[in-house]
Amino acid sequence: MDRNELLNNYYRKIYKLALYQLQDVQEAEDLTHDIFYKVLKSLGSFQEKSDLYTWIYRIALNTIRNYHRRKKIVKFISLEYESKVGSTLVDPASDDPALSSEDEQQKMIKMGKFNEAIKKLSDREKTAFFFFHYEKMKQKKIAEVMGTTVSAVESLVFKSMKKIKKFVA
Repeated sequence: MDRNELLNNYYRKIYKLALYQLQDVQEAEDLTHDIFYKVLKSLGSFQEKSDLYTWIYRIALNTIRNYHRRKKIVKFISLEYESKVGSTLVDPASDDPALSSEDEQQKMIKMGKFNEAIKKLSDREKTAFFFFHYEKMKQKKIAEVMGTTVSAVESLVFKSMKKIKKFVA
């Protein structure tokens, strides 16, 4: 498979995964570029022990996990700095005219709760939930991509749904 075909077949899927995991468009775009840089750089070492799709998703998941680890460290350091310097938080949506109707406000509240619920899932729960509900992958394929068993995937999907429902309700 040549470079353009690889990008055409997988770029959008990996971007959706990154966006789902990071909840930030710019970070997702940047990380997707990093992931495909790694994929293209390592393509010569692909041994076809698994299919290409699985191999690319594993690179993506590892890259996203590493990014989360680095981000947590930076956030911790930032919180330490803010606690010493002090800061005030402002709600950017407080004077937004687009949120004037009650329906729009309710939708925003529900989406906010859903996004907060997603953030509270473990990385493994978040990944299983994404593949199952957004990518519509079979549990067997998810298990292969995540390097785990089908029963573990079933459990992760069930737990993630239970946590989300509890938080959003």
